[in-house]
Amino acid sequence: MLSSLRLNWAAASAFVHRDLQLFLSYRLRFASQVVSTLFGVAIFYYVSRLVSVRAFPTHNDYFAYVIVGLATVELLTSAVRTVPSTLRSELVAGTFERMVASPYGPLGGIVALSLFPMVLAAVTAIIMLLVAGALFGLPFHWASVPLIIPVGLLGMLAFLPFALLVGAAVLIVKQAGNIAAFLISGLAIASGSMFPVSILPSWVRWISDVQPLTPALQLARHELVGAAISGSAWVAVAKLAAFAIVLTPISVLAVSSALSICRRRGTLIEY
Repeated sequence: MLSSLRLNWAAASAFVHRDLQLFLSYRLRFASQVVSTLFGVAIFYYVSRLVSVRAFPTHNDYFAYVIVGLATVELLTSAVRTVPSTLRSELVAGTFERMVASPYGPLGGIVALSLFPMVLAAVTAIIMLLVAGALFGLPFHWASVPLIIPVGLLGMLAFLPFALLVGAAVLIVKQAGNIAAFLISGLAIASGSMFPVSILPSWVRWISDVQPLTPALQLARHELVGAAISGSAWVAVAKLAAFAIVLTPISVLAVSSALSICRRRGTLIEY
């Protein structure tokens, strides 16, 4: 089953092209997303002017903390957020059955369904950062920006298993899409995407150390705005790599088990 995770890039590009054409068919969708991003950045800019947080020396420091956090969360959780609804759409349309029967396989199909959402999330995150810098004067360490690319790719590899796990739940339960929303919200809060982990209750703080969003956020803030990082940057990179290495086979096994259960029940193509 693990071998089926190796993508046929021609087929994967076909998935991306299909999803892109579907996205562009809604003519105002991208424009509305850009406007929504602009308003979101503006809201947090003015909120940063209203609040005084002891953990941040200036209002700009808090603004940078939030914007980089939101952009990172948008990028890394994109597949987890969209795979349940996209997979369910495939089940409703009856196209998942053809995916299962094709040499591409269901596992490769679920991974391919994640590709376009990741690309779109990367574009949205870049727009968010550019708006924050160009319109609201957020200073970035532009010399360190190239380092964000490998960090982002490693972060996506660490989060892709979560998308597979949610996909496995959707195959079995069908109506398991809400799992993604709870998972993303919980990880975002526990990792300190919008406020420091130090202000959370002590019984919640340990969660920040056992999930991949925390080291990804620390690395992104460290490279983009020069925020201090707890420990070494290489330790954070090692944590992301460890999550990817450990969780990938577990998630593949979960999808394999879900497919076996569905085949045994005769519910593989039900929705």
